[in-house]
Amino acid sequence: HKYSVNACVLDCKMALKPQETDHSKRKSKVVASLGPASWDEEMIPKMIEAGTDIFRLNCSHRRGGDFERVYPLIRKYSRMLGRRVEVLGDLQGPKFRVGELAGDPIQLVEGEILEFGICKDDNDLIRPGRITMKPTTEQLALIKACQVGIDLLLEDGIMKVNVVEKISDTELKVKISRGGKLKARKGVNVPDCEIDCAALTEKDIEDAEFLLQLDPPVEYICVSFAQKAQDLQELIDIMDRLKVPAEKRPKICPKIEKPQALTNIQGIIEKSQALMVARGDLGVELELERVPFAQKLLIAEAKKAGLFVINATQMVESMIEAPVPTRAEVTDLQNAIFDGADAVMLSGEAASGKFPLESVRAEADAILEAETVRDFLKPQVLDGAICDEANKPRELDDSKRKTQVVASLGPSSWSEEMIPKMIEAGTDIFRLNCSHRRGGDFERVYPLIRKAAKELGKKVTCLGDLQGPKFRVGELAADPIVLTNGDILEFGISKDDNDNIRPGRITMKPTTEQNALIRACKPGTPLLLEDGIMEVTVVEKCSETELKVQVLRGGKLKARKGVNVPDVEIDCAALTEKDIDDAEFLLKLDPPIEYICVSFAQKGQDLQELIDIMDRLQIPPEKRPGICPKIEKPQAFTNIEGIIEKSQALMVARGDLGVELGLNRVPFAQKLLIQRAKQAGLFVITATQMVESMIEAPVPTRAEVSDLCNAVWDGTDAVMLSGEAASGKFPLQAVMAEASATREAETVKHRLRQACPYVSVNASGSMALHPPRMVNCGMALKRQETDHSKRKTKVVASLGPASWSEEMIPKMIEAGVDIFRLNCSHRRGGDFERVYPLIRQAAKDLGRKVECLGDLQGPKFRVGELAGDPIELKNGDILEFGISVDDNDNIRPGRITMKPTVEQKALIAASKVGTDLLLEDGIMKVNVVEKLSDSELKVKVIRGGKLKARKGVNVPDVEIDCAALTAKDIEDAEFLLQLDPPIEHICVSFVQKAQDLQELIDIM
Repeated sequence: HKYSVNACVLDCKMALKPQETDHSKRKSKVVASLGPASWDEEMIPKMIEAGTDIFRLNCSHRRGGDFERVYPLIRKYSRMLGRRVEVLGDLQGPKFRVGELAGDPIQLVEGEILEFGICKDDNDLIRPGRITMKPTTEQLALIKACQVGIDLLLEDGIMKVNVVEKISDTELKVKISRGGKLKARKGVNVPDCEIDCAALTEKDIEDAEFLLQLDPPVEYICVSFAQKAQDLQELIDIMDRLKVPAEKRPKICPKIEKPQALTNIQGIIEKSQALMVARGDLGVELELERVPFAQKLLIAEAKKAGLFVINATQMVESMIEAPVPTRAEVTDLQNAIFDGADAVMLSGEAASGKFPLESVRAEADAILEAETVRDFLKPQVLDGAICDEANKPRELDDSKRKTQVVASLGPSSWSEEMIPKMIEAGTDIFRLNCSHRRGGDFERVYPLIRKAAKELGKKVTCLGDLQGPKFRVGELAADPIVLTNGDILEFGISKDDNDNIRPGRITMKPTTEQNALIRACKPGTPLLLEDGIMEVTVVEKCSETELKVQVLRGGKLKARKGVNVPDVEIDCAALTEKDIDDAEFLLKLDPPIEYICVSFAQKGQDLQELIDIMDRLQIPPEKRPGICPKIEKPQAFTNIEGIIEKSQALMVARGDLGVELGLNRVPFAQKLLIQRAKQAGLFVITATQMVESMIEAPVPTRAEVSDLCNAVWDGTDAVMLSGEAASGKFPLQAVMAEASATREAETVKHRLRQACPYVSVNASGSMALHPPRMVNCGMALKRQETDHSKRKTKVVASLGPASWSEEMIPKMIEAGVDIFRLNCSHRRGGDFERVYPLIRQAAKDLGRKVECLGDLQGPKFRVGELAGDPIELKNGDILEFGISVDDNDNIRPGRITMKPTVEQKALIAASKVGTDLLLEDGIMKVNVVEKLSDSELKVKVIRGGKLKARKGVNVPDVEIDCAALTAKDIEDAEFLLQLDPPIEHICVSFVQKAQDLQELIDIM
């Protein structure tokens, strides 16, 4: 990471930099897990060409000779394609699973008490009232390690039981904390236990031996569930036993998936050459919400030690079923690179998903783009942070949460029954999406929101979201048409109701906005169809309503699919007739709505249209909603200052922004927008595909939780749910997931720097986009700077006999002194009265700004005078240590004395048994063993030496109850305060508390 605070000032227009497409520049690696979707002879070269740098052989699935068949293919095609491709063997590690069922899956009901133990025989299967595990070495160790109070998580934490009684080393009684339906062979996790069993099972040892005998050697071997350094030593011992030579030994890569590993990370790192942040089991054991912070800490710690770091699990989970990643997944990938990861891994996406090649390309494209902007962003992990910080308890008190959850209302959530439940789940703002305003739904829902919020005593606000101009192709004349790369087509406005889409012609309805779109297009303009799945480019402009286009990226075109034109500012009103009607409805609501969103805002004037409606309706200032532009067009970045000027909030609307700007440019754009809007004092909402998977699933993916947390760490004020809350199957769970993730992110925000530095206002449009230079040793040979007019750091020089003569003072100034120190310890004989005017005169004569600092001596603690010669203090001797009884009570063998000043009396009075007293700057040390009175101590010599007269005494562990300013200090302060011209600084010595400074203020 090469961030430099002096590199440059950022600007929102930087988000418009061209996307990097040259993969020869990419340094971060893509790790692809091999499996049925990707490991045949036809697919392996395609996977390499798509961008795979490391293939993962998952030993959990090593069977039937697949590895023996696949490994030579990887090496063969890597060589044929001239690519460097590495291989990583991943040992399964100890697995903990419940056993088989006696009958049907059993229902676990919260509060019930069950038996939980090791199978007594083959017939001791799971049944109502009893859960069993097979008697493997590892599972015996698990039950043995459990104590009363330990939680056991079943099926990735979907169910949870708590140990209430330990009957034996093989039998427990457990209480169900979180219920569900338990099936056979589901995983068991025990986060709070370090399980005393070997890290490598018999299967792991066999797999490791296989991997270590491959030729050429495998480059990495992963040890799963590593908890401590010894777990890795087991693999080293196998290498030693097999006499694997040093040059053929694979890099050892522990998978961090247990909380104990965070505590023992230094020992683990010492035996490793790589490290994997394995977010799957780590998310179960640590809990999902705590993983993003742990990820940042682990990457930082491993990189500091020079390890190769892989970030893994659910990176692009949606691509098991879909050909493109979600916004959250791309943001998660890029944040891993911003954090310093060297590689990102595909699991099921590449091994068994429907789109393995697309998954590799998606990761490669995202991380390549992240590398181009990484060095503009600050490293987030603070110096001195330790990985064990991630083991902090999860925050469960939602009343502490400041980040707000915005939930879009729709059929899944807007019933009278659901609205109060949505509020109780954590919704702070309800979004009324005017795209779906029809049939009186808003008129019915709005009063329900206000009523439910009032009854629950919660502050809930509302946001009305205007649809904005929509651009869509028209109707089909018949079936969907296939667009083939290279074809030339007509693309224009429908001439009549029969001019519909057909082979060779695409049409759009003649709305004001769509007429303006065609009019704005020029040869070379790209048009994106159906969220960018298809793309055509204008090759000829036939008229203001007709174009000729060439297909660049084909597909099957259906009716009413969206059209985006990223490179064109379309000259039409920001608010359509529908938007004006919707705005008037929203502005008349009582009580007033709090925010109105303007979609596709491109410039300040687009927001003025809404302000003009408020003016026309004579909405008083106190009832005007906050204007919230949705940033979803590239043009908005160029005109961001004008937009901000007319706004009170801002939404990073990643849906259309991802289409227009390109998915891989959105994460950096998001950071710039949040930072600039926060600098301007706006309320910021981050939106679209935050927890997209929760439309169908009850829990978010690791990528989605990471995306939420990073949005909070970037400074967002709110995160938004769209389809997840409006039409998904789990709206309440989606709200709770966002609330939980953002709440947890807030608890560690103070332990991270904000990644995005200051974003400038009105920076030059011609600002060069160059990352800071890489540091190299040759830079040490730069010319020495000799121009002292450039120096900002000041030199303070203490005056004394060597420097305070009339001849020396101007020479000291010319040599570079900026501040002269007058040390009041040596104020005597009129020296200060003589020197001070000389300083001022010399500075004036030389035309230099020179300041003065008066340094008060403060209370001094010193031993007294000697009765004879210096005395020898010997380790272990017991001595008297006290205030002189009279002028003859001086230092002698067996007794150390101090003069009876106010301060020194206070020192002895404050000392207690166990207090250390340091003599002569700590050269000698004595410890109080007995307190005889407030003026007498018995001390033991801890560190001896030869004690002379008037040597200093320091007492580190004691706050001495005496005035900070002695009688001498008060006299010196009065002298300094009456100097003319005034002295610039006064130092108070030995400050312990604010009151010590108040004493000087009182003199002033």
